[in-house]
Amino acid sequence: MSEPVRIGVIGVGFGQHVHVPAFRSDPRCEVVAICASSLERAERVARQLGVREAYGDPQKMLAGGQVDAVSIAVPPSVQPELVIAAAEAGKHIFCEKPLAVELPIAVRALAVVQHAGVVHAIDFIFPEIPAWQQARSVLESGTLGILRHAALSWRVETYAFATGLDSWKKRGDVGGGTLNQFVSHSFYYLEWLLGPVARIAAHLTPTGGPGDARADLWLELASGCPVSVSVAADAFLGSGHRLEIYGDSGTLLLENRTPDYVNGFTLSLGTRDTRAFSTQVSKPFSHPDGRIGASSAIVRRFIDAILSGVRAEPNLEDGLRVQHLIAAARTADLTGSWQSV
Repeated sequence: MSEPVRIGVIGVGFGQHVHVPAFRSDPRCEVVAICASSLERAERVARQLGVREAYGDPQKMLAGGQVDAVSIAVPPSVQPELVIAAAEAGKHIFCEKPLAVELPIAVRALAVVQHAGVVHAIDFIFPEIPAWQQARSVLESGTLGILRHAALSWRVETYAFATGLDSWKKRGDVGGGTLNQFVSHSFYYLEWLLGPVARIAAHLTPTGGPGDARADLWLELASGCPVSVSVAADAFLGSGHRLEIYGDSGTLLLENRTPDYVNGFTLSLGTRDTRAFSTQVSKPFSHPDGRIGASSAIVRRFIDAILSGVRAEPNLEDGLRVQHLIAAARTADLTGSWQSV
């Protein structure tokens, strides 16, 4: 394509704050349209961002021929139908995690996208962080030896919980809750680092409410390595994000105590030879909001795929895999029994 890839952004929350600057970081594309839940809101955001087209109806944006690709940042309850509509209109698709609320609609969305032959990508950001990439290199090198066990603790207080906001992000029926919003990321990066999950047990709390604020899970990898996971979105002065990986020859720690979900990670490595930890601070992304920097890396691969036909990663197939893990975790919570994946 001699002209920039034309991007239409659907959703003006996360969409305007992360997706728009992430796409604007790549000179090979141009954000040409904004779509919101109302035309008035879309026009207001378009004026603020200097985007020339505004829509209150995504179908009109998809039918108008003004965009080559869509960037979708809406609640998971709404996202699959937009993915399907975009694919049927022949538009390339960049979307958020999790792919859907329920597994069957996620399966259908991927099937339509694959049939349409459009490029697709999903915004699993943690593997884009330099410290995480270095951690994967350490694991692939065998420095830790045979893995014995791993433990993930991710404890923060989100804006919705801190302010008492009545937000969809706290409601499981529309794709909120800690399992959907946080553990979906963890499922993806744990398999990216450690290999496939074979079985899951889970306990989600509080019970009987609109959504889970806390998720405690126990995973058994295909390798046999056990992983414990404890994630909370309502932890006032929470300890942050920490992943511990223990092998028979060494230990690796990834930790971030800062309020930025992406910038601020440290990687600590200790082996039997060194008998002590050596700690490195991950190089931060240049933007003050690290999510933009990490998303920009996925955007670059997405544009690469559109222009050259290579496969974009991560993509909706990865999103469907995570959806299977989410479904297994929910079943495990309801039944109190381990679920095979």
